Amino acid sequence: MKESLLHLLWKLKRFDHNDLHTVSGEKIKIIKYGTHNHDAGPDFLNAEIVIGNTKWVGHVEMHLRSKDWNTHKHQDDPAYNSVILHVVYEHNGIANNHNGQEIPILELNNRIDHSLIQKHQKLEESQAWIPCADAITPSHIDTQRFFLDRVLTERMEEKCARIKTLLKASNNDWEDVLYTMILRYFGLKINGDAFEQLARITPHKLIHKNHSNIHKLESLLLGQSGLILDGNDDYIISLSKEYNHLRNKYKLTPMTGVEWKFARLRPANFPTIRLAQVAQLYHKTPRLFDVLINAENISVIKNILNVETSAYWQSHYLPDKESDKKVKKLGQQAQDTIIINAIIPTIFSYGMITDDMRYKEKAINLLLDLPQEKNNIISGWKSLGFSIKTAFESQALLQLKSKYCDKIRCLDCGLGQKILFS
Repeated sequence: MKESLLHLLWKLKRFDHNDLHTVSGEKIKIIKYGTHNHDAGPDFLNAEIVIGNTKWVGHVEMHLRSKDWNTHKHQDDPAYNSVILHVVYEHNGIANNHNGQEIPILELNNRIDHSLIQKHQKLEESQAWIPCADAITPSHIDTQRFFLDRVLTERMEEKCARIKTLLKASNNDWEDVLYTMILRYFGLKINGDAFEQLARITPHKLIHKNHSNIHKLESLLLGQSGLILDGNDDYIISLSKEYNHLRNKYKLTPMTGVEWKFARLRPANFPTIRLAQVAQLYHKTPRLFDVLINAENISVIKNILNVETSAYWQSHYLPDKESDKKVKKLGQQAQDTIIINAIIPTIFSYGMITDDMRYKEKAINLLLDLPQEKNNIISGWKSLGFSIKTAFESQALLQLKSKYCDKIRCLDCGLGQKILFS
């Protein structure tokens, strides 16, 4: 038996309420169970309970055994003077508060379905891909859609916390925040950190000042990246010359170039190609945030992201190294990755921070209009029989796996609770 399970059973009122009484024999009537407290102090706050003939308003503290009250030194802590009921799984001793008053005790040992304890233990000891892998079915998802909604919102709010940090660092410049987010996901996982570093040393305002000239934009981004410093062909030499002018004009310090990774990347995903596409994106749409926040649907956004490199990069993947000519557009999967991880969280965050529900709803609707992501975690859910069609579902299930399943938080999970009580 875990104390966390005891908390859940109290919160959900899943115990035998017939003839409730304290261990000393006084009748108990619970009017309000209290609010679960996840911070320091008693476990449930502001409960209302009638004990004997007296109505009490205060807090509820819970332990597996009565003596845990003293083990945890609550008798020495004035914060527990407002505890009106000590709920325990097993009674094995009295509990007094800091004032020396004895706290009424309710024992739940014989009021709980003991099969729940066994189910919970099995979940906690499971070595499967997710703890409930041998019990969960697609029908559990169907009956717990509201929980997936909540999990998806949690994911968006976590990303919002990151965006708030960027917003503060940029003096509330939403264009710069979106620019930083977009660059990070242009770099995929392998070069995301390097792209974000580039965004910090080459802020959006600098990009915007030079957006009308694609040659300047390429020289600025590739020069700051440290990837064109040693080129020898005419185009790279011209980029380097332009960059040196901009570097002196704006007093810039470039990256060394060693930050970038090329190994195990398809050439179409090389940082050089991605940066050439970023240059085209901001040449085409310099005020990207203003445009995207008002985009009517996913098609408008995808049309904006449908960029290709300039002519030089159609026949090069790296400076000085000519290749077969090929139009290098930002692919559909890359577009979806940027929309899901950069654009949608920024729109959602704008709605949260400005307290405008329209933008939060727009972000969620965009997820519903995008196909599900393809990765090992989504494949894992599919192997359990789940039909996943939209990015809304895949984002929710990614959050569920990382924040609940991997941390064995079955008691906090709507699906886990459904399995536990079925």
